[in-house]
Amino acid sequence: MSFEAEVIPLFIGGIIIVSILEVFFGIIVLNDRKQARNNLIGHAVSMLLGFVFLVRSMFANWLNVFFDIPSISNSASIGLFGLCWAISIAFFIQTILCCLNNN
Repeated sequence: MSFEAEVIPLFIGGIIIVSILEVFFGIIVLNDRKQARNNLIGHAVSMLLGFVFLVRSMFANWLNVFFDIPSISNSASIGLFGLCWAISIAFFIQTILCCLNNN
């Protein structure tokens, strides 16, 4: 895909900054709820891992990553992104359920 040169580092940096802020504020808010806090951290980590696969498939040329068969690699990367995203959502739902059960 073609992108402006500034888009790629802004996209990657934005994902990292938002994830760090999510974990930072989640730890502060969920300080007394250990299980909910751990689930939120699991959510952020699995989402970041998913974004690694997404970025790899979207920006492989810019990152100087070359594959023998790009279509297969991109398909696998998108599939792994979806799997990590689903795991991330499961962690997030567990976070919400932990918070609701403690009230």
